[in-house]
Amino acid sequence: MSTVTTTCPSFLRGTAMRVTRLDSCGRPIYGDGNQVVSDGFVTVSLSAEVQEGESITVTKANGKICVNEASDDQLNWYASEIEFCSVDPDLIQIMNPGWDKVLDAEGNVIGFNANGTLSGDTGFSLEVWMDTYGASDACSGETAQGSWGYILLPWMRGGAPGDIEIGNDAISFSFAGRTKVGSRWRRGPYPVQVQENGAPGPLLQPIGDNTHYRLFVTTIRPPEPECGAQPVDRPTPEVAELIVSGVPGESPRNTVRLRADNHGFGPVLIDWGDESDETTAADGAYVTHTYEDDGEYTIIVRDQETPAIVVERDVTVPLPADEPTLSLAATDVANRYVVTATITLPSHSSGEGTIDWGDGSDPQAVTAGVDGTATVSHTYTSSGVYSVTVRRADITTYRARAAVAVPVQAAPTASAAEDVTDATGKTAALTWNNGANGPVTIVWGDGTANTDGAATGTVSHAYVANGSKTVTVISKANTAARKAVTFTIPFP
Repeated sequence: MSTVTTTCPSFLRGTAMRVTRLDSCGRPIYGDGNQVVSDGFVTVSLSAEVQEGESITVTKANGKICVNEASDDQLNWYASEIEFCSVDPDLIQIMNPGWDKVLDAEGNVIGFNANGTLSGDTGFSLEVWMDTYGASDACSGETAQGSWGYILLPWMRGGAPGDIEIGNDAISFSFAGRTKVGSRWRRGPYPVQVQENGAPGPLLQPIGDNTHYRLFVTTIRPPEPECGAQPVDRPTPEVAELIVSGVPGESPRNTVRLRADNHGFGPVLIDWGDESDETTAADGAYVTHTYEDDGEYTIIVRDQETPAIVVERDVTVPLPADEPTLSLAATDVANRYVVTATITLPSHSSGEGTIDWGDGSDPQAVTAGVDGTATVSHTYTSSGVYSVTVRRADITTYRARAAVAVPVQAAPTASAAEDVTDATGKTAALTWNNGANGPVTIVWGDGTANTDGAATGTVSHAYVANGSKTVTVISKANTAARKAVTFTIPFP
């Protein structure tokens, strides 16, 4: 059994920084001239911009406080100021894309024009390496190259210049910016962390949507400073994330709508699995494809530049509904506060979802099995009527809801027998009793319409296909109170 340890080093002196050009979505731009590594900086400072929570104070007529409450403070951004003692014009131009470079007669970069417009449409990432001190276990592992503190600000905007004073002293230049959340940096294009196989690689965990900066100890050596812009090599991409749905209102649902999020790595190639022509789709763009015949198909999506990176998704045509399904039941007869949810996620979904039990607890992640279903249970602590919501993880607008009254009432009683008036043995006579809990809904389990019933009764239903059948009797007053009856058609 492995033991988890915590590294607690001290950091001192900055050793190198890297600035990388980003696009308007906060993604690294690959190719020539999109990164600069420098050690010509004096200081890098970060200042938190915090918005204080609003205070609510109410004073009673007698002068005493009735209500005194303040909401949580909100971190807006980090303001950064970088002081340079050595100015790299390419680095400055990455921070301020609106500032153009000054060239000599041979086309070499010798300076920059401080133009009047500071472009805020794109941005840059900032990485800074520091020495470590006092952590004997910080540099561990066979592939460790040393120990450094590493701080990443995945999306910076601004690059506004500071004051310049020219006198009988060294001249420094300062530039200010601020962080922005929502970066699509993800794992990044550079080897900054040891992977599970011991080799240098990108970040182990992608940058989240709400991350201003990340700080950790790395055992991967910082890049060597070099004057001038260098290329950002395109790394081996992650597999694309597929979002698949049908077309609203279509019947039959033979058209697949697909979006491939290739994480900023560019176009993808789509093989629809029906011998039609391959489709080229832009990163993140929606494309549709209509199948001529019903059946099972495997959609194969490849990265256009690195076709070995492939992801597949099986679809059934006509497509089932895009929404998940949800049924609730009380499976613990000894504790009627326990509710079990059976969730079915569409076969063309990612198979991941969330369930919100409606009682203020955190939503719970669910993963469907090979049959597309997931079963999870929850114990309520208080009586009441709760609205339970299930959402697809890939398209959260597709959801299903059901209400449950807790504690759950006792389930109806039910039994099925052969209706002897049908000589074929294909008609079932269902008898149920829901007592004082009132009317029921009967689900016949063969795709036909449900039947509404009184609190007690008997009703017959003719089946067309042979095989095992399951009829479910559901109390209308509380859908979690249900009874399932299974039998075989034809009856012996």
